[in-house]
Amino acid sequence: MPITEAEFKNEAELETWSLENLDLFLGKCFQLGKTKILTQSGKAGVPDAFAFNFDTQEWFVIECELLRHGVWPHIAEQVTRFVVALQNLDSRRKLRDQLFEAVLGSETKSSVASQLGVESDRLLQQIELLIEGVQPQLVIFIDETNQDLTDFAHALETPTSIYRVRKLLVNGVSDYYSPDHAIPLVSTTPDDKSSAGAQLLDVVEQLGGGSLIESRGRFKCFKLHDGRTIHLKRSKFHEKKDYYWYGLNPSSLEHAREHGVTHIVFILGDWGFSVVPMQMVGSFCEETSVTLHPDGQVRHYHALISPEPNPVLYWSNDSVRYDLTELSHPFASI
Repeated sequence: MPITEAEFKNEAELETWSLENLDLFLGKCFQLGKTKILTQSGKAGVPDAFAFNFDTQEWFVIECELLRHGVWPHIAEQVTRFVVALQNLDSRRKLRDQLFEAVLGSETKSSVASQLGVESDRLLQQIELLIEGVQPQLVIFIDETNQDLTDFAHALETPTSIYRVRKLLVNGVSDYYSPDHAIPLVSTTPDDKSSAGAQLLDVVEQLGGGSLIESRGRFKCFKLHDGRTIHLKRSKFHEKKDYYWYGLNPSSLEHAREHGVTHIVFILGDWGFSVVPMQMVGSFCEETSVTLHPDGQVRHYHALISPEPNPVLYWSNDSVRYDLTELSHPFASI
């Protein structure tokens, strides 16, 4: 059975599959189609869709792109306009009204009310609180990424997830799949940036204090007073997947070795952190799943950690599992 990689004909082809399979990536969501939103100066943007997860009380701006259209001349310009437009309260209220009408016009009104924990007659108020009170997240589906797109995502002041979707021809018939197992290749939480630096310093202080000995881009390592050298990785808790996810970049691991890092500290959202010896991390990387660059080189190693109070480092139910309970600490507990 011949199977070959193929390019998408256009963005619409990628969009159709991504929206039909959106629940695979974001959990069960209520979708709104293309809706024009405006910046305060009247510049228009039309995302491919909006998605609302009422169980987790999150909402998402969905955009499907092809990398060949270019990051700076096309993707960044469009996405930036969406981000700015959603700072406009009038645009959010337009979405609120359309979402409410769509929910009322569907057969899911009582189900949505139940998910939001309210009676049906208070549904409008709860939808209003969701749209106006919760920061939207940007979700990009794309055939491939590059450094420019990654840097752009990290520069945005909006939580952003980038998922890759690939196309295959199986006996001449188109098929599609997520090469990263429905895990974002890039995931940013810039809403936490204001407190991120303070959180890193809090961890260092809890471990007895120390000093920053290297800062290169997003790579930082600290020399602790007890002699250990640590590099810190942060993740939010992915509630619908029930884990913390980390991408271990080979270049960061090489920087860690160059600077004598003895432990990687995995920060577990707002709960605490796990102090994992480099030897254990190295053994884990030999066994875990990887995402590859087009040239076959490792882009990053996937690492999952189950939630507290007994965190476990793993990749899948069939992989080796590393119990981190004795290596983990809630914040301010040491």
